[in-house]
Amino acid sequence: MSGKGKKRRRAVRTNRSGPLSPEKPASHCPLCGKSPSMAKKRAQRPTGRARQGVLVSVPGQRVLTMKYAGGLVKHLGLQMYSGAVPALSELIANAWDADARNVWLEVPFDEVINDDSVIEVTDDGHGMTFEQINERYLMLGRDRRADGGDRTEGGRKVLGRKGIGKLAGFGIASLMEIWTVRDGHLTAFELDYEKITRSNKADMVEQYAPRILIDRKVANSDPLQKGTRVTLRRLQLVRSIPEEAFRRGMLRRFGLLSGKFKVHLNQKELKKDEVELQFRFPKDKDLETTNLPGAGPIKWWIGFSEKPIKHDDGRGISVLSRGKLVQSPFYFELSGGTQGQMGLQYLTGEVHADFLDEHQDLIATDRSSVRWEDPRAEPLLLWGQEKLRELLRQWSTDRTDANLAKLRDTKPYLERVERFPPRERQELTQAITRLASIETIEDDRLSELVDFLIKAYENDHVMQLIRSLNAADAKSMAAVMEVVAEWDVLEAIATAQVVRGRVELIRRFRRLIEEHAPEKPVMQDFLKEHPWLIDPAWQVLYHERALDTVLAKKWNVEGELGPDGLRRLDFFCLADSSRAVVVEVKRPGDLVGRTELRQVQDYVHYLQKYSAGSNEPGRTRIVEGVLVYSRLDEEAVTLKQSLAHEGIYVRSWDNLLQMAETLHREFLRVVKGRAPADDPRVKDLDDET
Repeated sequence: MSGKGKKRRRAVRTNRSGPLSPEKPASHCPLCGKSPSMAKKRAQRPTGRARQGVLVSVPGQRVLTMKYAGGLVKHLGLQMYSGAVPALSELIANAWDADARNVWLEVPFDEVINDDSVIEVTDDGHGMTFEQINERYLMLGRDRRADGGDRTEGGRKVLGRKGIGKLAGFGIASLMEIWTVRDGHLTAFELDYEKITRSNKADMVEQYAPRILIDRKVANSDPLQKGTRVTLRRLQLVRSIPEEAFRRGMLRRFGLLSGKFKVHLNQKELKKDEVELQFRFPKDKDLETTNLPGAGPIKWWIGFSEKPIKHDDGRGISVLSRGKLVQSPFYFELSGGTQGQMGLQYLTGEVHADFLDEHQDLIATDRSSVRWEDPRAEPLLLWGQEKLRELLRQWSTDRTDANLAKLRDTKPYLERVERFPPRERQELTQAITRLASIETIEDDRLSELVDFLIKAYENDHVMQLIRSLNAADAKSMAAVMEVVAEWDVLEAIATAQVVRGRVELIRRFRRLIEEHAPEKPVMQDFLKEHPWLIDPAWQVLYHERALDTVLAKKWNVEGELGPDGLRRLDFFCLADSSRAVVVEVKRPGDLVGRTELRQVQDYVHYLQKYSAGSNEPGRTRIVEGVLVYSRLDEEAVTLKQSLAHEGIYVRSWDNLLQMAETLHREFLRVVKGRAPADDPRVKDLDDET
């Protein structure tokens, strides 16, 4: 059957064996006895009298009551915690505050979300009594720390504070079912988003009575013997949850994972990735402690990988307070003009600043950003900027030394260079050192270029020239040396020619933005031809029409017919052998909102599935998305932040322009610094570029 007549089929959850016995493997949940083979089974609604609500109607039955302002839940649930990662991370934080040692998440990854899909979060914490549910859990806006102290019953620092994290489940579901056991008593009830938010009046205080499912002593046959389980039903996710992006996002949100607090994701323990770093600061210990005047002590580590970090949400510095994310990965609002700035593509790290959590108004409600303009947070921001400048300079030096060390360790390279006379050997060594000082050069590319240089010197024609120079008289040699001395100047001028062309493109780019040029075909074509304007690392990406066609067929999009006879879609795809990017641009000056962001999200998720369809080694691509805009609707800000965890990035036209100008200005400065500063041609480069 289909449509309204279709009946949902649900398997009744049972627990034949009761609590987990010592002989059962550790992968089983000790609260319900689930084995890995049951990881895909869904939690089911209670049956019988409890499910029919009979208990609610019994005279003398205890009643649960929630008091709230109409419309408040809608703002603090669905809009504040949009996305699976931020929503479920709040439920994990609640488990921490309940002194749980384990949290089990059951998430239907990479599956089509339907009416039977559920997400389940179970912990082995101390649970809640009926009275605690009524007086604490259902009290919206209750300051946990002011009311119950700064520590949990087990002595942990409390994460919760504003009393709204319990609504996080409504960011992705419209029905929350809570089962909790404490002191041998089981209480189960439902919170229905649609009933709670039926009034949108923010100035009206209303009451809501959750449906009570169970209120009695816990029985051996009950699926929950300890702690709390939250089951999210009627999921409001229109697309599947990508496992890799979810796992990556969750790991960056917590610094609490340890032997004393474990999170199990579909029966597998969630562990911090050991990122392979080329350089790490500090080197000899996990965290460095720094005391910030005017703020307090912080702990930190910062590292650089050997190759660029592929995912944007993996780059940057996460700021945590009490072990929980308060600032999504960023670069401390670092401005341009920093030596080693290309190292930002390789940079990752964490800063633990518990003092931020002492001030409730410093952290955004969804705990993804800090109010850095506040004077109380400013010392950390300034420290971060200076620390990044220092470490980027250090990275640039260390990277050069590491490249040279690798070359010196290569026996054939040493033997070939040593065969040349001292003068040629010195020239070769100097040229190779310059190549090695290119911060972003890869090992293979460096080896290729060094081999090319050595072969050039080994060439007979070059050697003949060297012999002629050796035979020249002193006057001729002086002239030759002047030419050699010009090398740095000529290199700077040649580089300036390249940069000048880029600068002219950037100026044209600025004019198009200021004139609010239409996205089709003007802005689209401009970015297709110059993808480095979106990301400097995308110089080698090209427009792949085949991927455009894949998406157009999926959504039955024909596009507008342009004056050149080509169909213009609302998007285009850039790609190379390992990456594909869906790019959607909106006209400069236009306002975009959740609809536009969701559209890019749909495109990316479909291409991810399409790319995963091949099992050939090297054929699967990383698929990301970019939306370029001018103005963003306030209601879409939270969604924008959550999309970064899925490899979907939202960038403004002004941001692209500023980044392009800063990087090319810095590049020219570095090149000029290698040439004599008093040469008039070098001085003129500023005027020309």
